[in-house]
Amino acid sequence: MKIQNFLTLLVLLIFTPVKQMINLQNYMILAPANAITQVNKFPVGRIIEADGKVFLKRQNWSEYHPAFVGTELYAQDKIKLTSEANLIAICYANWKTWSLPKNSISQTMDGCLQAKSKCVETPDGCVPIDATRGINEVAITDQIPYLISPRHTLLLPDKPLILRWNPVAGATRYTVTIKSPSEYIWETEVSENQVIYSGKLPLKTGVRYTVIIHSDTEVSSLDEESPFSKQDYLGIGFGLISQSQKQEILAKSEELTQKLDGEARVISIAELYQQQGLNEEAIALLESFIESGNYTSAIYQMLGEIYQHIQLPGLAKDYYLKSAKLTEVDDVVGSAKIEAALGEVYATLGSKKEAIHWLKLAFNKYEKLGEFQRGDEVKLSLEKLQQQLGEE
Repeated sequence: MKIQNFLTLLVLLIFTPVKQMINLQNYMILAPANAITQVNKFPVGRIIEADGKVFLKRQNWSEYHPAFVGTELYAQDKIKLTSEANLIAICYANWKTWSLPKNSISQTMDGCLQAKSKCVETPDGCVPIDATRGINEVAITDQIPYLISPRHTLLLPDKPLILRWNPVAGATRYTVTIKSPSEYIWETEVSENQVIYSGKLPLKTGVRYTVIIHSDTEVSSLDEESPFSKQDYLGIGFGLISQSQKQEILAKSEELTQKLDGEARVISIAELYQQQGLNEEAIALLESFIESGNYTSAIYQMLGEIYQHIQLPGLAKDYYLKSAKLTEVDDVVGSAKIEAALGEVYATLGSKKEAIHWLKLAFNKYEKLGEFQRGDEVKLSLEKLQQQLGEE
């Protein structure tokens, strides 16, 4: 086999033009490395139920560490269960559950396939949903009626559309407008900081809608500069999924409802919604679970992640702090992720000292884990903030 491969390469070298040979060389060198990077870059599942002692070992870790409900899993992760332990994970590729046998060591890719990249159907085709998170400060304050919901989300059709925004001190009236890229759809005036859409025009699939709120204190939601990249299709706005997409998602949701209960059911369905861009549905489900008297670190963490994703750092911070208080002492993996996220949101809010505090905690834990790449990213953010603080 080695001789055959050598002869094939020799033929290519003899008969391939120089320019093509350079391209071929680049492909031969870069493709495998890029493929490995892509496999490990995005999570493929999440632990939704864990009883007993469950341990996790990532590709670059030297040893196993305890894992808990809410921990995301990557393709190369190894999971070890003791004889008394049980674990169920939800897989993002097909939304099936994966149960591991007791007293075993399994690799995540044995149970969960790599999930496809997220995108939203538009007139221009399937546009990727921007999932990037940064720590740049955002121009969002309590003095403006910034949109809370529906914000940076897709929505299920045929459901009441409730618009909600930040109440501004001293404001007694708000003018609310919904517009598409080509026309104004609806306008109303209210005294509260929420209203139900009652327009005669039905909202359409594949259209990006923008909500604009003006208060009688001469401030507007337009005073918030969009924190989303220009490549992000939804931005601060919202859109509707198609009826066929709705049926497919609801069918998967019903399947998970029949199979799971409690926290495992809520985490799985909320993750399903979020992965499909239905951030508003995910938030509603998670917050309803909390209102029913269920307070867990994993639920608070997921809410923090979604609010951070839709660029509402104040709400993200509140949920991350609640999650941090409930995180198990020996959950180094979960604590590091929450602390790093808190560092990000505090930096986004302009609170540099608090951001530095949380980033230091996260960096120490990533060093302990052997998560050097993530640790280096945190260290870079840390040094940048320390430099900025010294210059003030």
